[in-house]
Amino acid sequence: MYDIVIENLRWKYEAGEEALKGVSLKVRKGEFLGIVGPNGSGKTTLCLCMTGLIPQMVKGRWEGRVIVDGMDVTKTKLRDIVRSVGIVFQDPEVQLLKMTVEDELAFPLENFAVPREEMRKRVEWALKQTRMEEYRMKHPFELSGGQKQRVAIASVLALTPRIIILDEPTSDLDPIGKREVFDTLHRLKGNHTIIIAEHETEELMKYADRLILLKDGKIIHEDSPSRFFYKIDVDSGVHIPQLIMLSRLLGNVRNLTAIRELVKYDSVKHVRETSPKRVESEEAVKVSGLKFIYPDGTIAIDGVNLSIRKGEFTALIGPNGSGKTTLCKCIVGLLKPTEGNVKVDGRIGMVFQNPDHQLFCKTVYEECAFGLRRMGLAEEEIKEAVADILKVVGLSGLENVEPFFLTKDKRQRLAIAATLATQPEIIIVDEPTTGQDVRQTRDIMDLLRRLNEKGKTILIVTHDMKVVAKYAGRTIVMKDGRIIADGETRDIFSRFDVLREASILPPQITIFGRKIIPQTTVLTVEEMYELVKVRA
Repeated sequence: MYDIVIENLRWKYEAGEEALKGVSLKVRKGEFLGIVGPNGSGKTTLCLCMTGLIPQMVKGRWEGRVIVDGMDVTKTKLRDIVRSVGIVFQDPEVQLLKMTVEDELAFPLENFAVPREEMRKRVEWALKQTRMEEYRMKHPFELSGGQKQRVAIASVLALTPRIIILDEPTSDLDPIGKREVFDTLHRLKGNHTIIIAEHETEELMKYADRLILLKDGKIIHEDSPSRFFYKIDVDSGVHIPQLIMLSRLLGNVRNLTAIRELVKYDSVKHVRETSPKRVESEEAVKVSGLKFIYPDGTIAIDGVNLSIRKGEFTALIGPNGSGKTTLCKCIVGLLKPTEGNVKVDGRIGMVFQNPDHQLFCKTVYEECAFGLRRMGLAEEEIKEAVADILKVVGLSGLENVEPFFLTKDKRQRLAIAATLATQPEIIIVDEPTTGQDVRQTRDIMDLLRRLNEKGKTILIVTHDMKVVAKYAGRTIVMKDGRIIADGETRDIFSRFDVLREASILPPQITIFGRKIIPQTTVLTVEEMYELVKVRA
C-alpha cells in the first residue's frame, strides 16, 4: 500500500521556470524516504506539492496527479489534508505564531479539538524529543535560530500526523541535535511515513529506507542508502558521506576496518605539521569580562575573555543557545554589553544567521550598492564592485530581482555579497553554509579562505564540523555563555570529551580515524587518504 502516489507531475511557477518536469514517485506506508539534490533542483517544490499547498496556495501551471493518503491534493480541502500531513518548512520563522513555545505546540492541537489531557501529554513528549522543555515559556522569537527550528519540528511532532514531511529540518541544529531529530523520526517510522529533503546525507544514510536524487526538476536516481552513494556522480551537487568518499577513493573498498593495515604510520607526523595553524599577530578583536543579559533575565554571555588576532581564520562552535550569535552581535556593536567591553581594530562586517534580518532594499543590486554608497564611492566604481561580488556568489543576472523573491539559499548568498562588497577587514559570518548545497558551500568557504589569505580576519559561527575541520585554523567552543575550549582546530577535535559536553560531534572521518590511528587526529578525507597505502 502507498501513502503517496505521484504521476507525471509538472509544475511551473507563475513567474518562473518549470520547477518539476514529469516527476513520478510512490511512497510506501511507513517508509522513510530521503530526497537529496542541489539547490534549485525542486526539492522544496515537491514537498509543497505533497501537502497541497501547491497548487492551492501558490499560482502556477500544474499537470499530473498527486494522491496523498487517498486524497487528490487538487480536489481536497487543505483543512482535510493537514489532518494526515504535517510539514516542517525550511525557514522555521514562517510557521511560528504564538507568544510562548508551549502555546506554539498546543495551538494546532486546539484547532483539531484534541482533549486537554491528551494535548498536555503530546506537548510534553514533543518538548522532550527536541530538548526544549526548559524553554516552554519563552517567546519563540527570543530563541536562537536552532532553537526556533526545534520548536517548528516539535509543533509538527505533537500533531502526530500520519505523514510527516520535513524540508531541511536540521540545517540550524547542533550536531547532537541533528542526530536526536533523526533518532526521533526513526522511532516514528512504521506508524508514520517520513519524507525528508536534506543536505545532511550522513544521517540520512543511517535512517532512510530509500533515497532519491532530484536534479533540474527530475528524479535521476533512486536506490537504497547502502548503494546510492556509490552510484551517483561525485559532482552531482550532493554531499557524499565521508566514509563512502574514502571508500570510493580507495577503489570502492567496502571493508573500511581493514584500512588499519594500510596506514602509513610515517605520514602521521606529516599530517599534523601541515594542518592549519593559529596566527600570531596584533589583536583585531579584544573582549574583556563580557557579560550580556537579555531583558527577560537570560544570561547569554557570562564572563567571556577573548582575543582574535589579525589574519586568523577562527570557528566559533557550540550547542544551540550557547551564546555564539550574541557574542558576535556584541563584537560588532549591535548589542551593548551588560558588563565588560569590546575593542575592535578595523572595519567590521557581519552576515546574520537569518539573511532576512539584514535585507531591506528593493533589488539585489541596491542591496549590494547600499554600503558602497555610504562609503562615498562613485557610481561607476559601485557598478563594477557589485558586478564582481555577485559573480563570486553566483547571483549574476539577478540584479533587478527583489531580494525576497529569491530562495533562502540565494538570500543567504546575497547577504554575504552585501557585507563583503564594503571590504571589511574583519568579517563575521553566522552560519555561512546553512541551506547551501555542496558546490555553494565550497564556493562560499573558498571565498572566505581567499580573503583570509589576503589578510582579512575571519570568524565563522557554524554547526558544520566538516567546514570547521577544513578551513579554520583555530576553534573556540562555547557552552552556556562561556568559552570552555580554545585552540588549534586539530587539538580541539582531538578532545572528544569537550566536544560531547558541547553537543558537538567531530566529522565522521575524524571519529573513524581515531579508531584506527589513536595517536593522531585526522580532519579531512584527503588527510586520511594520504595516510593509506593501497596494496596493488
